[in-house]
Amino acid sequence: MRKFIALGALVCAVSPAFAIVTIATHDDPSGVGSNPVFTVTSALVSGSWTQPGLTLSIPANGLVFNDVNMVANIVRTGANSLGAGSVTYYTTDINNPIFKITLDSGFIAEPFLVSGSYLVASNVQFSGSGLAGLTPISQTQFSFSFANPVQGANSISYTASMTSSGNPVPEPATMTLLGLGVAAMAARKRRS
Repeated sequence: MRKFIALGALVCAVSPAFAIVTIATHDDPSGVGSNPVFTVTSALVSGSWTQPGLTLSIPANGLVFNDVNMVANIVRTGANSLGAGSVTYYTTDINNPIFKITLDSGFIAEPFLVSGSYLVASNVQFSGSGLAGLTPISQTQFSFSFANPVQGANSISYTASMTSSGNPVPEPATMTLLGLGVAAMAARKRRS
């Protein structure tokens, strides 16, 4: 019985390191179609926000940044498929991002009549100063929820909110502790 209690305590102690957590989010900074965040064409999904109102939360680190700027450029490779691109959140210097999303591919759902409108990518890379102490992060994904569409001649513009998640990779000390606990349990079982 002691073996199971000890192993259970060990697993509980390290299991939060294996859980998918929300890395960063922001609500729609605009809310009105006449002030869009993104423009979608047949070749590109681009976006920018340089006005007050975008609050970037990084709950994984307990951080909140007000009045953040954002720029996005993602290649569109087909009707619903995306190629490479990035989304960068920064305060004053785009070369010093708070949070950056880099992707190789993704999916965009259009048209947006009755169902929700969104952009999703997985297996992306997160970086930026707001993630200090969280890297590396695995099993990363993010999505934009588009709203307030405005049809243009060759494009559609949207406002948008964002959420991203990932699995912070356990630090070596946690993995060592887990390995020692499992080894001790195995040795104890052999002696029994």
